[in-house]
Amino acid sequence: MIEDKHSELAKHIRELQTTLERPYSQEIDKSLLDNKAEVDFLNKEIANINPDYMTFFPSYFWYFYFGIGWLYFSTFWLCHFFLDDIGKVVFIPNKFSYFDIIITFFWVLIFGTPLFLLLYQLIRKTPIRTQYYFLKKEQKVAYYYRPISYFFKPSYPFELKIVDYKDIIAEIHTMQTNNYTPLNLYVADEETGNITHHIRLHDVRADPHVHWAFIRTYMESPAEDMPIDPKICQAYPADTSGSLFAYSDIIYRKQDILNKKHSGGGIIIMLMFSSLFVLGHLLQGNNYQCSKQAILHPEVKKLLTWDGKNNPYPIAPITPQAEKAFKGKNWQVNIRWIIAIAINLFLFISIVIEYNS
Repeated sequence: MIEDKHSELAKHIRELQTTLERPYSQEIDKSLLDNKAEVDFLNKEIANINPDYMTFFPSYFWYFYFGIGWLYFSTFWLCHFFLDDIGKVVFIPNKFSYFDIIITFFWVLIFGTPLFLLLYQLIRKTPIRTQYYFLKKEQKVAYYYRPISYFFKPSYPFELKIVDYKDIIAEIHTMQTNNYTPLNLYVADEETGNITHHIRLHDVRADPHVHWAFIRTYMESPAEDMPIDPKICQAYPADTSGSLFAYSDIIYRKQDILNKKHSGGGIIIMLMFSSLFVLGHLLQGNNYQCSKQAILHPEVKKLLTWDGKNNPYPIAPITPQAEKAFKGKNWQVNIRWIIAIAINLFLFISIVIEYNS
């Protein structure tokens, strides 16, 4: 009867497309967790898992990468404008005009905006994404929420949301441009059918069926049923006050490009990759470093009982080198990123100069 009620409820929610089974409504399809590639990916995406809560790294949207491309493209043409057009028009005697000043101002404003926004984000560390905490003992989901329309209003407060896990409606939002579609979680008013909470996991890199089965297994099953690989699943600090470079290292450690001890090993391979994509990786590190974390809120802390000992889930602990790195005091990590940034700047400036020569 309850299941029929929830199924009927979903029909009244226009936003939902393909709904999955509700929590505790039926047996979990454990065959979905036999997909090793998908499970390994989810293991890498786990930021922490313990008897009280599980959370994944906050996802980053495709437009972050688009923004990085826009930055390179627009900065390239901005440099070209300054080195070529301004040099030939504005600063040549007898050809100076106020119109040139106005045009120059608008070129700087328009094409320099991506650079200004990136520097603003890296310096101010304005939270963009939030983390979602699946509280197992309390059977709740906790997260922060702020309308995307308030992105440019950092002073506007995030609202803490705590919802009952049993009230969640899981849905696959179809997007024809992707092989996989993102898993969305909703809570709706049973009387009106209106959506009251929308949890946007936004990870199109994982099969949403496996993703949902993974979450359900954690929330509804004993620890031994979770397919956790300690060689992949590694703990990271919950405090976001550490080094940007250490957070940016996470992408390499998840891909096994670097060892998980935050030592100097693998520096050449890391430099080869990060020198080309250093801005994107720094932005990803910034995304995790400054994400709004409900776990730090007093109301959520009241729901936690785990003392940090005897974790039944096999997860690799934070090493002393990693702790030092996240405090910004591991100079093997810091120097590696400084060199990567220097190489990146050298390559970019060389291309601009070569183009204008």
